[in-house]
Amino acid sequence: MPLNQLISRGTNALLHELLDANLQLPPEYQAHLTNHLSMALHSLHCLGASAPRLREFYAVYARRFQGQSQPDVARESFLPVSDWRRLRGQPGAYPSLLAYFNELVARSGLENTLYAVLPDLMPGVAAAAFHGLIRTAHAVQAAHAGELAAALAYWAWRWQPLAAPPIAEPLIQFDDWAKRLIEQAPEWHSEGQLISIRMNEASQSDIYLALAGALMPSATIETRIADLAALAVDRYVLKPNFTVLHMITGLRALRTLLPWLQDSETLQAIVVHCFVAAYLAARATPSAPAIIPKTKSWSE
Repeated sequence: MPLNQLISRGTNALLHELLDANLQLPPEYQAHLTNHLSMALHSLHCLGASAPRLREFYAVYARRFQGQSQPDVARESFLPVSDWRRLRGQPGAYPSLLAYFNELVARSGLENTLYAVLPDLMPGVAAAAFHGLIRTAHAVQAAHAGELAAALAYWAWRWQPLAAPPIAEPLIQFDDWAKRLIEQAPEWHSEGQLISIRMNEASQSDIYLALAGALMPSATIETRIADLAALAVDRYVLKPNFTVLHMITGLRALRTLLPWLQDSETLQAIVVHCFVAAYLAARATPSAPAIIPKTKSWSE
């Protein structure tokens, strides 16, 4: 699919100017909190925000980074990038990954870069509560090369593969699986402050091990995303939950990036593993009445 078919409401010079400015800020602030600025700016732009509103939002949000700056890749002791995959999830690797992806995007272009790297990033898509994935999707839709490089570097830096659960026999149809997840999730609890920490803890739980590998594959990844999104949206409408919100926006981002991913049972399995871990991490209370997820169109 041509990239220009995915760009929301086009782009303008101001959005790109502000995205350029955000690239001078670090990808996180305080205690591992994700920089949402580029994602929020693109969202505001797509919603029709005026130029003064965009500038105002940038100015207010940027105060969070007072005294911080983007790592100076020119002065870092670079880790070897002959195989960037070895840097995934490594604590000091962000400057090297950023330099690598900047060069790759400049050399190969946005679409070829996505084809080349997304398959190796997807196993760790839980990274930073899906923010690597989400930021990448916004960068693609904004058609901003530097932002895409930063998003991919952030995803690779915070790359977080989850434990592979055993495959259940027999596999469970979606409605029954969703009912079990909703009913059993409140039995598990974590005091972790960050979503990513709770997801990692959840992936060691008995509920995760029982359900994450128990869902029967769908005919297509699109159908699987639609089913999971329906469950997450209904859960959020019933009672807004910050982690569930990230599950919804993460699924939306994955849907945006599907043109550069090959549909497979492996891809579906990764998505289901992350969904179960995130649902447990949401610390959702039992619902009354019970949720019966129904697939909706994306506009609904």
